[in-house]
Amino acid sequence: MQAAQAQGPTLSHTQTAASAVAEHLSSPPTLTRIPLLRQRIQKERSSLQNSLSARAKEQVDSVREGLSGLREAKNAIEGVKEGMKEVEQNMGDPRGHIDGFGKLLEVSVIHRRFVQALEMVTSLRGMYTQLSHISDLLALDRASPLGPSPNLLAIHYHLTELETFRNETMAQAKRGGSSTAAKKTLEAYFERLGETVEAFEAHYFHLASELLPLARAGNANVAVRIAKIAEVEGARDQKAIAIKMVKKSGNLDVAARFKSLQAEARVIKHYRAKVMDKIRESCRTAIEKSYAKHGDNGVAWLDDLDWIFDDLQLVDEELVPMFPPDWNIGVVYMKAYHKALYDFLATWVKSGPDAGSLLRLAQYTKEYKTTVLKEMGVPEDLVTPPLLDGKEQDLIEQYFKMIVKKMDEWSANLMKTEVAEFKTREQPPEIDADGFYGMQGAVILFQMLNQQVDLALDSNQGLILARVVEEANRVMRDIQAQWLKILEADFKKQVEKPEEVPGGLVEYVMALANDQIKSADFTEALNNRLEPLVSAKYKTIITDKLNDAMDGYLDVAKKCVQVLIDVVFNDLKPATKTLLTQSWYTEDPMTQIIETLKDYMVEDYQTHLNPNLFDLLIEDIIDTFLITYLTAIRRSPKLRIPQSIDRMRRDIDVAFDFFSVFKPRKELEAYFDVLESVLTLVSASKMMVFLDYWPFRKKFGPNLAFVEALMKARDDLDRSAVSDIMESVKRKVNSEIVAEPEVPSIFTRLPAKTPTTVLSLARPLGAEEPATRPASPGSARAQLAAEAQGASSGSQTYEQELARFNKEQGGAHRVHGDGSAPISPRSPTGHLSKLKIVPFLVGKEGWRGAGGTTTTIQPQLGDSADGSKAGLWAKAKKFLKK
Repeated sequence: MQAAQAQGPTLSHTQTAASAVAEHLSSPPTLTRIPLLRQRIQKERSSLQNSLSARAKEQVDSVREGLSGLREAKNAIEGVKEGMKEVEQNMGDPRGHIDGFGKLLEVSVIHRRFVQALEMVTSLRGMYTQLSHISDLLALDRASPLGPSPNLLAIHYHLTELETFRNETMAQAKRGGSSTAAKKTLEAYFERLGETVEAFEAHYFHLASELLPLARAGNANVAVRIAKIAEVEGARDQKAIAIKMVKKSGNLDVAARFKSLQAEARVIKHYRAKVMDKIRESCRTAIEKSYAKHGDNGVAWLDDLDWIFDDLQLVDEELVPMFPPDWNIGVVYMKAYHKALYDFLATWVKSGPDAGSLLRLAQYTKEYKTTVLKEMGVPEDLVTPPLLDGKEQDLIEQYFKMIVKKMDEWSANLMKTEVAEFKTREQPPEIDADGFYGMQGAVILFQMLNQQVDLALDSNQGLILARVVEEANRVMRDIQAQWLKILEADFKKQVEKPEEVPGGLVEYVMALANDQIKSADFTEALNNRLEPLVSAKYKTIITDKLNDAMDGYLDVAKKCVQVLIDVVFNDLKPATKTLLTQSWYTEDPMTQIIETLKDYMVEDYQTHLNPNLFDLLIEDIIDTFLITYLTAIRRSPKLRIPQSIDRMRRDIDVAFDFFSVFKPRKELEAYFDVLESVLTLVSASKMMVFLDYWPFRKKFGPNLAFVEALMKARDDLDRSAVSDIMESVKRKVNSEIVAEPEVPSIFTRLPAKTPTTVLSLARPLGAEEPATRPASPGSARAQLAAEAQGASSGSQTYEQELARFNKEQGGAHRVHGDGSAPISPRSPTGHLSKLKIVPFLVGKEGWRGAGGTTTTIQPQLGDSADGSKAGLWAKAKKFLKK
């Protein structure tokens, strides 16, 4: 058959016999093939007939077996029927057939009651032990109010069983006519159960009122447990109600089927309705708390109400997938927030707020309607009645004339104070409630700017608002430029003449960095507030100016982080110079490195730096540490085998353990994978180097120069062995094409082979190493600082190094005055990505930046400067989703 198919085409589904013959006899020479065609068709026909016959026989046999089975089943059913008839006849009057059946029946009833009594006593005795266990589980969940509550379902299940037992016992005691003393005894036994049930319900409904905080804390899945418990209780409520209704209906035949006490004894709970009430109550409470937070400042409160839309977006993203569709949880929250806001505004208006608040309120109702109906796409029937019943025009009784004040004078006075504190550093910077260093400049400046913007908004003229924003942008840009110059000048002065510079530069740089992030958040909030309020004619101008100001703040914050990184690695430079040198085998420079890093990062940066900036700083420090260690490996003239393997293993483990304090171990493994791969190459035998190299090549690219330097440094390989290894490696690389890694590997950022030990990623390569603030006597930092005197770095400038890198990569970057590559502020790698000083991430996907580099941002929601919304980091989340 297969041979026939190989010789020519066979007849298909849509091909007729005539067309098949015409295809084979399309030309006169094909007539000679008629005998062959006839022979092939006959073979195919016979084969097909045999196949059909076999299939038909199989089907007939199957039908016969099925009929035989049906006959046997029919006979079995008839036999069962006859047996059941006989049993029914015998059970019609068993007393006549079985001697003493009545006594047996009484004994059976007595035995069953004994068993039930024994089970009840056993349950009563074990109830307290079970309640103690349930109380422990409940205490664990209540200890973390916004935690995952992993024991919620288990607690509910066991309490439900105990509660059912209690209800049935009390109902049975009531139905059986037990004495009052017996009932009180039972009630005393079950008193602790009632207290535990009340505690559980209090915790359960508290969680229902905290669904949004739970979602923000990353525990939105608690909603699944809440919904599941409500569904279970709802089903039991419905069952109990149905049984009670049947019994009340008087249908004795149907009611007789329900002999269980469970439905009769159950107390209807209405968990789902109570959960909905808690959600509505939480919305009312949130609005009341937000107003109380602003005191009597109604304008500020109205400006801050955008958090409602953030909450609704959080509900849509986090809570809606956790609830069953019939709950319509998104609609519930939308209605709850609208009704709570409607009631609160009606009461507030009756209380007589000031004129400015009334004017702002009239505008807010329009903004609210536009946002909800148009931007969020909410049906109009969900926001009925409208806020203030649509009478917002009645509130506009006065119109305040705009007076544009001289912001230059205010900003000059502000900067005079701020710069004096920064330069003299007579007192440590202020510390907020979270322990972060800060300055007052951002708060004061944006109080001033928001006052001017509010006045412009009150005028309802877009041109005035646009001019105020332009003026605000000029003021903010001037302040940013001053800070950049001050940072550069103070840092340079401390490097060149540290004895003339007052201490505390690190602390004030951290305070300034935190201040810039706070200012960027304030600017973002201002932009979000203004964007929906202006027409398209002025929207672009306002957005561009505010985005430009945000970029400026992030430029200053980036410069601050650069200084902080330089301080650390300047102290580390004496220790890193000894890595993988001859003294490395007898000394322990890694301990000095880690202790110095710990001194800075734990005691200073982690404690007093904004967590978002600290996360970015950690990534850069890890990258710089990896580059430093790889550079030390590459420049090592000789590696003693196996001593160097053990030392490298210890260095990697010590560094990994240290950095794991700041990053999850899984994520950190991706960073340290490069060192593990290099260690594998160092420890591989001559015959195994090639096999270990290929995974290294797939992850990080060929890097032949690095591998060759590594092989030459190994003292267990002679020159011929190194030559053989490299020839096989190069031959394999040339013969088999492997795609380059999507993310540029860390080896592309290794510095050129110069005497420089550490390639600073945060300053011009030709700049001198910065001096640091005084360290405590005897500390690792003090020892390293003493050794670092007189050290110098490489001679290349940042622009030269960048030009070399661009030439190798086949791309080009434009360079700003501060050494950063320009990025469009509205792109996904805009002002946010500029915070990432080193555009590189080992083994992870990130954002694609200018020139093909990759940047990474880890936004932390809910960390805005004003505490009202996620601000800049929320926008980072939106960019990631896009």
